Amino acid sequence: MALRPEDTSDGFQHGNVVAFVNEKMARHTKGPEFYLENISLSWAEVEDKLRAILENSAVTSEAKEACAWGSLALGVRCARRQGRQLHACRLQWLQDFTKLHKSALHALASNMKELSCEARNGVQRGSLSAAADPGQTG
Repeated sequence: MALRPEDTSDGFQHGNVVAFVNEKMARHTKGPEFYLENISLSWAEVEDKLRAILENSAVTSEAKEACAWGSLALGVRCARRQGRQLHACRLQWLQDFTKLHKSALHALASNMKELSCEARNGVQRGSLSAAADPGQTG
């Protein structure tokens, strides 16, 4: 049995689908072998290997069909892996974006604090100037 129902990295969600694909792959020893030998390859590499098998007249039609089912399972696995990688990239982007926002927030808070101090000092200077020269009108 090449696919295991409990293995979520295979990309299949339903046990009966896993059982069906396993049954189809198991019709020839080449099917499970093809799946297991190529489990870490990219989809392009899997497809190239399947094409070579399909074009080889020495390979029986049963073996070709079993390898095609193995390719289907590998394609689903590749799609699942790409989905996880994309999710991880999105998560990293969001974390970086959050850090950027926090940094900008701290900078703005610091600027606000400076402006607030300057404004208070300006009001105080204005009050002192007005007290020192009571003849001035604002």
